[in-house]
Amino acid sequence: MEMLRTFENIEAEMPANTNYDIAHLKKAVQNNVTGYLEEAKWSHRNHKPSFVDQVKLTSLNIGVPTICVSMMAGMSDAMMKPALKWAASVPDVVISVGKISRFMNDIGAFERRKCKGDLASTVECYINEYNVTTEVAITKIVALIEQEWKTLNQARFENHLLPALQQFISLAISTTFFYGNRNDVYTHSAHMQWTIERLFLKNM
Repeated sequence: MEMLRTFENIEAEMPANTNYDIAHLKKAVQNNVTGYLEEAKWSHRNHKPSFVDQVKLTSLNIGVPTICVSMMAGMSDAMMKPALKWAASVPDVVISVGKISRFMNDIGAFERRKCKGDLASTVECYINEYNVTTEVAITKIVALIEQEWKTLNQARFENHLLPALQQFISLAISTTFFYGNRNDVYTHSAHMQWTIERLFLKNM
């Protein structure tokens, strides 16, 4: 509800002639919450989804589609309406960003998540389904991440909404900051110390 109120406040502050439509944002939030409910059902029923089913659901539930729609509010007025509509359709590039975020999140948080007792991560689903070691599963998922980067790079040559696409790609790049080198900086911010020191404290 707080998120929806924030969107409504943004809409109220937009100039009257701006092509900003909160309906797309509301729908994105609804889809996100619906996905959370499906995860909750799986967890409550102790359901063990296949790797493909788990990726299909949780790569969207990580919030990337909602974030991508939200970012379109920053586009120029001429581009905002088509960019919002495009982002709200959850195109392949948004799904790729979601998969990159989900896979890197699950690899970085793997040890922590194993002890939480919530829905199995993509790493755990792959291990369970294919009866492989942790390292084999992570190696496979890293290869899948590379495939999604190729999808994003290919889109640069095909997409007519390149400024919007670039924001999605930047979102994917930010994931490498939070979850690169198998870290989980999003949860354990102490890992950010080196980066903060390099940016703000130490002379380059």
